Amino acid sequence: MHIRWGWSAAGVNKNILRNVLVLLLYWGLALSTELLAIPPDYATPVWPAAGVALGFVLLYGRMIYPGIFLGALAANVYTSFNQGIDITQQQVSFAAIIGIGAVIQAAFARFLMARFSLLPEDLSNGSQILRFLVVAGPVSCLVNSLNGATMLGLFDIVPWSYWLSNWIVWWVGDSVGALVVTPFLIQLFNRNPQQERNLQTALLPISFLVLVIASFYFVRSLEQENRRTLIADIGQQHEAVLRLNINELKVILAAAASFFTASDAVTASDFDTFCRPLMQDHPSVLAVQWLPLIEQSERGPFVQALRQQGYHRFEIREIGTEGQMLVSRDHPRYLPIAYTHPFTGNERVHGLNVLGLEHRRGDLEQVLDQGKTLASEPLTLVQHQKSEISYIMAAPSYEYTGTRVNGVVQVIFKVDQVILRSIRDPAFLAAIRLLDVSDGGPPVTLYEGEQAGQKAEWYTVFEFLGRSIRLELSATTAIMQKVSSWQSYAILIGGLLYVALLEAVLLTMLTHQRYIQTQVGLKTQELALAKDVAEKASMAKTEFLASMSHELRTPLNSVIGFTHRVLRRSGHKLDERSRESLVIVERNANHLLGVINNLLDISKVDLGKLELSVSEFPLDEMLMNARDQFLPLALAKENTLRLDCQFHGMIQADSTRVRQIVINLLSNAVKFTAGGNITVSLVDHARNGIAGVLLKVEDEGIGISEKDIGRLFNKFEKVGNMERFNPEGTGLGLALVKELAELHGGAVSVCSEFGKGTTFSVWLPQRQVGVAAES
Repeated sequence: MHIRWGWSAAGVNKNILRNVLVLLLYWGLALSTELLAIPPDYATPVWPAAGVALGFVLLYGRMIYPGIFLGALAANVYTSFNQGIDITQQQVSFAAIIGIGAVIQAAFARFLMARFSLLPEDLSNGSQILRFLVVAGPVSCLVNSLNGATMLGLFDIVPWSYWLSNWIVWWVGDSVGALVVTPFLIQLFNRNPQQERNLQTALLPISFLVLVIASFYFVRSLEQENRRTLIADIGQQHEAVLRLNINELKVILAAAASFFTASDAVTASDFDTFCRPLMQDHPSVLAVQWLPLIEQSERGPFVQALRQQGYHRFEIREIGTEGQMLVSRDHPRYLPIAYTHPFTGNERVHGLNVLGLEHRRGDLEQVLDQGKTLASEPLTLVQHQKSEISYIMAAPSYEYTGTRVNGVVQVIFKVDQVILRSIRDPAFLAAIRLLDVSDGGPPVTLYEGEQAGQKAEWYTVFEFLGRSIRLELSATTAIMQKVSSWQSYAILIGGLLYVALLEAVLLTMLTHQRYIQTQVGLKTQELALAKDVAEKASMAKTEFLASMSHELRTPLNSVIGFTHRVLRRSGHKLDERSRESLVIVERNANHLLGVINNLLDISKVDLGKLELSVSEFPLDEMLMNARDQFLPLALAKENTLRLDCQFHGMIQADSTRVRQIVINLLSNAVKFTAGGNITVSLVDHARNGIAGVLLKVEDEGIGISEKDIGRLFNKFEKVGNMERFNPEGTGLGLALVKELAELHGGAVSVCSEFGKGTTFSVWLPQRQVGVAAES
């Protein structure tokens, strides 16, 4: 089967190729522009893609909008991905809004240029070019810079406190990109192929542009090295303060251990008195504890001694399988928590045999047997409800003689409190991450700032009582503002503005050349005038045909009327031959009237004077009436006529013209089909997002050859065997069907196989845009 639609794909293909080119250029320049950014800036100081959008819109109009939108969408999604941001629905929505802003920005610039006669074809002097550059850059680029900076805040990508700086960088970047790229595109795509000098002049700003970018890269490399040094200095300063605070905690541990070693006997009251001043200035310390080493034979007296100090329900305890505290089973030795300061908040672990904890036993045995001072692995304490990362530092305590270990002193501290005590600046707190990287296992995150990235700009590893601690500092926006320099950007922007000025001069030369070409083109208008004369002559013929159709229709209506009257009043008095003659006269007169009406309609279409009288009506009912009208004619030729309506709603159209379409198609189907099936179907069918209906008239008639389909809708032309089957035809019926369908915003297509049948398809919109429908 072969289908021929009523429109050409050449223009569509060109627009698709242009949109693909815009998408690739926009995205490609966005990728290359990311190399000009100093992380973690989101907006770069130069955005040539803005010039690509504006340049193509000025050259090709609104048909380029899809390419701009898709290019901006791809560029911003890639930017998020490149910066380590997860591609979520929120990020895609942000990128889509920026894409819409890019389209509106280019459209706004074109509107202003059209309003003030600054389009490329209107430029003729330096003053106009200067105003063109002002509109193309600083004025139009306000649109997406305001949109982008605001969306960065609304989507929580960058804090609102940086809105002004982000807007300035975005506005400057778009403005400079538009000033540099837009004139270049106009020169490149608007150039005359016969003037090779235009290409040479376009290469001149490219050479300067390469020089400017090379200078920028050189200066930026120096700045980046200096920035890394400054960030390392900041990180080392905070590392020193952090280690100093950790050493203060180690001093508390050593003091408590020395207190027990230097004392013959220490009561709970003595312990509290000693520890209270140690903890006053250290909010990170959760508790200081003493754990005596008790042999199995000493368990009873030890428990009794603790009870006599006021702990009446004291027992050596262990943790059950379900996390409950139970009285400890018998063991060769115990390391219970005897004293803890403060006691309030730590009651639950009082008496806990720490040697019974699997994750602590190894470290504590080293403390007891080898006299080492060690820190535990990062853990969450039993006595605390919150998920707080803490460390337990453990040191041995000795008997009064100083020869035998008689217990362990522990200092428990929270990591986040140590961080908050060491680093007071919120900007640095948000940028650091602290990890425990001991034992060769997966790192344990001890603290992570809100803006700490996956890739650290600086890091260091230091040792802490047998643990390896990694401190990382990320290059957040706040950190970058403290250490960044704008010298490289000043060089880049200044150089690009110079390139834009150079292009303005070249554009002035180009407009002058175009003015000369315009003057030469005026000499070719004689040919256009001759063409106009020919078209007017054709129009005059059409008007004459319409006028004659009117003149012929008036007497013809009289002939039909009087013939019908004679048949109605005196038909029974006439002999058979006279009656048949009058019937033939009436039939031929009606046929001639139909031909004249078709001629008149075609003439009105050609003159643009055919107006639609739009109303709402049920198309299925019209088809049922048409079926009833043609059913006797179909049966006379032994045809079956079937109606299949799957759409039963209302449509907005000119019911008279739609009926003409249906009558013409059914008439052809009946004329060219003998002993076959004729099917009329109606379905709901949307096209290009527009709700509509699809009417099909399918017959099993003589069919149409492939070579004749192309001429099927030509006026006054009958193809194939139609002359033999329909000698009275004028060749206007299908031409009128096509014209009437297109007047409604619809389309007609045909599919046929010679000798087997033909299917005509008519698509009509359900609603007429911009036309008020009568009820």
